[in-house]
Amino acid sequence: MRRILATILGACLLAGGGGLPDARASADVDMFTDIGLVRLNITNLGYIGHAFTYRTLPACEYPPRSHVEHIYRGGIWVGALNADGQYRVSTGSQDANGLAEGDQLREFESYPDAETRYRTLRLSSDPNSEYYDPAQNPVANQQFNTYFSDYRVGGSHRPLGLHVEMRTLAWDQNHLDDFVILDYAIVNVSGTELREVYLGFWIDTTVGNTEHTNPYDPNAVNRWNYYDDKNGAWGAQGQVPDDYTVDGDPGIWMAYEYDADGEQGLATSWIGYRLLGTEPAVAIPDGGRAVSYNQWGFRGVPSQDDWYYEGTDTTTRLPGKYQIMSNGDFDVGETQEQNFAREGNWVSLMSTGPFPVWAAGDTLHMTWAIVAGVDSLSLLANGLVAQVAYDSGFKVPTGPPSPLLEFGYADDSVILRWAPGDSLDAGGQELPPDSPERSPEHHISGVTGEPDFQGYRIYRYQGETIELQPGQSSPREAATLVAQFDIVDGIGFDTGLPPLNADGLREFTDTGLLEGFPYLYAVTSYTARSIQHGLEELESGFQKIDPVYPGPAPATGGNPGVGVYPNPYRAGSLYDDRIDVEVGRRIWFTNLPARCTIKIFTLAGDLVRTLEHDDPAAGQASWDLISGQGRAIASGLYVYAVEDLASGEVQRGKLVIVK
Repeated sequence: MRRILATILGACLLAGGGGLPDARASADVDMFTDIGLVRLNITNLGYIGHAFTYRTLPACEYPPRSHVEHIYRGGIWVGALNADGQYRVSTGSQDANGLAEGDQLREFESYPDAETRYRTLRLSSDPNSEYYDPAQNPVANQQFNTYFSDYRVGGSHRPLGLHVEMRTLAWDQNHLDDFVILDYAIVNVSGTELREVYLGFWIDTTVGNTEHTNPYDPNAVNRWNYYDDKNGAWGAQGQVPDDYTVDGDPGIWMAYEYDADGEQGLATSWIGYRLLGTEPAVAIPDGGRAVSYNQWGFRGVPSQDDWYYEGTDTTTRLPGKYQIMSNGDFDVGETQEQNFAREGNWVSLMSTGPFPVWAAGDTLHMTWAIVAGVDSLSLLANGLVAQVAYDSGFKVPTGPPSPLLEFGYADDSVILRWAPGDSLDAGGQELPPDSPERSPEHHISGVTGEPDFQGYRIYRYQGETIELQPGQSSPREAATLVAQFDIVDGIGFDTGLPPLNADGLREFTDTGLLEGFPYLYAVTSYTARSIQHGLEELESGFQKIDPVYPGPAPATGGNPGVGVYPNPYRAGSLYDDRIDVEVGRRIWFTNLPARCTIKIFTLAGDLVRTLEHDDPAAGQASWDLISGQGRAIASGLYVYAVEDLASGEVQRGKLVIVK
């Protein structure tokens, strides 16, 4: 990690510095980052994390498929003195038990016209992505632009008059994949001046393994333990006690949490949130600090925005949300008033200010990083990389992207093909350095201005999804490195690159595979070290990949002899992903024409299911043993008919299913 960190630091010096139902049609609540190692749920309603409401949707899982969650819910806070002389605070999230209660307290809502202009915008800086749009100037491999305002009606909330654009930024390169950045642009649309402004982020972090303890069912035997987490924070040198500063990271403002007992080794990772910066920057007051860190037990959030009295007690005035945002506290360690270092169900708020005057129509910016790590040192290192990325305007070295793959099939084999890129356009003219048509093999480094492609690595994983084992923190560790190719330049292995086929595509054939079984493939690009520029090797990330199933290529000419396997099919065979449910069962039709229709009938002649096969690369198709009406089929003898749509030829056969 230190070498990677040195790479990023050196490079930046050179650079200069799917859906769940929801009643609100404009609410995007089911989005999450699905590249890199942090799976963070985001919304266009001012909050992140779904309070463990949806089993199938990560809240903040790290690493992917580990079942280790880290965030219950979190959200933006903005406090200010309005034109009426009142201190008001608009919150995206605060202490609440569950998503429904949180929605009652939430004070941001998507824009009224979110169905049109302000619907979530998805972008990518990766030329291979379906969301690649250079006109929108994306800065990350995955980017969500979401829009919301604090004009939500309900309860005692009085809006300040804010419109917010939140950019969620994630990368899949192995040096940038342990954090997600939340970049906020907040516009004062109240029509009046706001004063004494504070910006903050409130969060309820909680760490555990959902396979070990259950956060979804309150009646579960092993329920989720919210009270065994330990929290703390680090602050900038000169503004907090030395024990809570970090050598080599003098400006850090970052809070963290981890599970005290690590759930028997099943949840040992750390989660943190780091203030990367604001625009304009906040002046540090004499003898004080520009950032407040407040930590309290769950249900401890003030019920009012400003000073208030609780119930009938008119003798003890309590601080409101605004006073918490602006108090300058740094709640760490063991104090006379509270032991913040003990295990507990902690929530926290980090805030910064004041911004003395916020004119109508002006924009304030604040940027946070949600950071994860396998331990405290990794968390600190990853947080510093996020800070350097922010300080450089997100102009971080990424190297050439992974190529977009095409697949072909042969017996017991999968054929991978991809475009190599070119340095010249169709007219023979040199392409601009930033042209996506150069990638990957003619990619120009944004840091050095020189070509930086060195070779390819090909990874394979057997399964429909990559499942990480204990101790693994990356898909690279779970997958098998099948092959590595290196350009012949006197650096590295000098193996040369895979050959080009007749269509000008690189081609690699992976052999000795099991037909009908799922495999995942990734081809990454990597760079060579640059001692001159202080850059270590950079490797691209795994593309979002779907499973492929080895089998024959499409049959051509004559009678191809369509076959079925396994036949007879027995429930619980090795072809099943799961033996106790219908999901995952699969029968394969093989030796198919490129375009054909497959119909399955009962012996009585009733049509059970129609399958359409249209794939010029594959000569097989699968049936999930579900009828056309969506029902699981019964044991018995069935008849199939395969019609070649090119020749009209029909082939028939029988198959047996035993459950």
